[in-house]
Amino acid sequence: MIDFVARRAVQMVLSLWAALTLVFVTITVLPGDPVRGLFPDRPPPPELYAALTAQYHLDEPLPTQYVLWLGDVLTGDLGRGFPVDARGDPGGGPLVMDLVAATLPVSAVILVGALLVQTLVGVVAGVLSVGRPRAGAGVYATALLLVGTPVIVAAAALRLVVGWQWEWLPMTGASGEPDTYVLPVLALAALSTGYVALITRAELVETLRAPYVQAARGRGLRDRRVVAVHALRPSLTSVVTFLAANVGQLVVGLTVVEGIFGMPGLGGALIGAIADRDRALLLGLVAVVMAVVIVANAVADVLVAALDPRIRLTAAR
Repeated sequence: MIDFVARRAVQMVLSLWAALTLVFVTITVLPGDPVRGLFPDRPPPPELYAALTAQYHLDEPLPTQYVLWLGDVLTGDLGRGFPVDARGDPGGGPLVMDLVAATLPVSAVILVGALLVQTLVGVVAGVLSVGRPRAGAGVYATALLLVGTPVIVAAAALRLVVGWQWEWLPMTGASGEPDTYVLPVLALAALSTGYVALITRAELVETLRAPYVQAARGRGLRDRRVVAVHALRPSLTSVVTFLAANVGQLVVGLTVVEGIFGMPGLGGALIGAIADRDRALLLGLVAVVMAVVIVANAVADVLVAALDPRIRLTAAR
């Protein structure tokens, strides 16, 4: 298992380097001069233009910009956004790390909460639907409804019904109170919960037909023990794989959810960077998002290998 974890760690580092390189190239080759974009009404003063260009190394060749930026990232420095007042202090832009430190906890609570909800609710619903025709039909229909409901629709419906009409929970997260996270978490988890329930149900049905499960039943074990001890664990490998692959989609949905509920998270900061055409800030924020997705997938690979030894034994060959 140690060798498997070490190989996955090396792969994670290589994937992270490739992702950071792709992010840098994609954002820096965008057409237009980012410094001149700060002055939409008239050309910038030459001395201020030169100062901003030198500060962000835009006067350097692209390979040099890449090496300088990657070196800063490796030391934990994600750079500084463009100045809020383009005619003010050239060094007055917000530090990306400060913005990440202020917004990432909000997004992390929503993201982790959605992962927990969709995992617990989806797995339990999938398990309860096996061997129970009525429960299975209900879970299947509800899961299909959730799968067919976009995140923006689920968030708007929860905000309108639960927040505004029933007044059970706050409609906005501006106050930062714990109950303001409930609706965003449920909205973000809704679609994936349906997928987890369907995957758990399908995998359990298939696993219960396996010879070793039939042998366990032949020894007189109860169905609950057969499902919980012998069938559920290998069935969860597909669930964990889906959850890892779905982290990127959750991050996209997180941006929508934070916008609808007014949560001061990383998604709102990304939208602001795009709206302001702040290339330096966008570069740092996207790098953080890509790192989160890659690390989550690496952790999921280790969890899947722990659940199913056949995976790590096959990888060791």
